[in-house]
Amino acid sequence: MKNKGQIGSLAPIVLTMVLIGVLIGVGMMVLAQMQSGSYTTHGAISVNETLAAANSSGIVLTTGHNANQGVCGALTSVYNGTTGKVIIGLGNFTQTGCTIVNATDIAVDYGMTATSYRYNYPYNYGADSGASTAVGNINTSIGTLAGTWIPILVIVVAAALIITILLGGFGAKRI
Repeated sequence: MKNKGQIGSLAPIVLTMVLIGVLIGVGMMVLAQMQSGSYTTHGAISVNETLAAANSSGIVLTTGHNANQGVCGALTSVYNGTTGKVIIGLGNFTQTGCTIVNATDIAVDYGMTATSYRYNYPYNYGADSGASTAVGNINTSIGTLAGTWIPILVIVVAAALIITILLGGFGAKRI
C-alpha cells in the first residue's frame, strides 16, 4: 500500500516540467514582441514592380506588402508592363494600403490589352536596429536550447519515473 505514495510524489516533477515549458514559451513570445517593437522605420521606393494588370478584384503590391511591417505609400506612376512606355493615369486606380483596384477599363481608355503593369510607389518597412538584433539573438538562443535540451530532459525524467514505479512494484514487501 505504500506504493501509492511513491506514484503520488511524482506529480511535482511533472508539474515542474510543464511549468518550465510554459515559462520558456511565454518568454519567447514576449521576446518576439520586444523584437518587433524595437525595429526602426525606413523608407524605400519600389520601381517598376511588374505585376498583373489591376482589376476590379484588386492586386497587392508585393514589395511593400511583403516587407517587414511594410506600409505602401500612394502610387507615383504606372506604366504598360509590355513596353514600359505608356503611362497610365493614376486616376484609373484606387488604393487601400497595398491593394490596387482598377477603377476604369484601361484597355478601352488606352487602346491596349496589357496583361501586366509596372507600378512605382514608396513604402516604409521595419528594419533591424541594434536592440532588435540583440533580442532576436536571445530568442534564437532560447529556442535552440529549448529545442535541444527539453526533449532530452523529458526522456530522462520519463525513464526515471518508469524505473521508480518498477522498483517500487517489485521491491515492495509483501505481507
